[in-house]
Amino acid sequence: MASSSLRKVLVPIANGTEPMEAVISIDVLRRAGAEVTVASVEKDLCVDANWGIKLVADAFISDCNDTSFDLISLPGGMPGASTLRDCEILENLVKKQAADGKVYAAICAAPAVALGSWGLLKGLKVRV
Repeated sequence: MASSSLRKVLVPIANGTEPMEAVISIDVLRRAGAEVTVASVEKDLCVDANWGIKLVADAFISDCNDTSFDLISLPGGMPGASTLRDCEILENLVKKQAADGKVYAAICAAPAVALGSWGLLKGLKVRV
């Protein structure tokens, strides 16, 4: 992924996020030159990811409301994907992303749990 094609990326995290799915995405995108914002959908910046791993976000999801992203990428993990699904701010951001024809992605449980429940998989060919 060339840095010229994706500049601003949002990766939301929650308690129960699968750490590899978040961290590897963040790492690869940053190495490619993208400006990645890791945003907590919890009440704290530090979230308790799966496997006893703590992740520290750059910002709260509410801080991202007025930012335009080239990509929003949701990591999976349970119950993290359910918490992402239940976050109204994130749902609105991803739905706006879709309406604007911008790229959004999800890994593992997040496509079915979050994107599917938001109606964002209808009529799409999804790769698993």
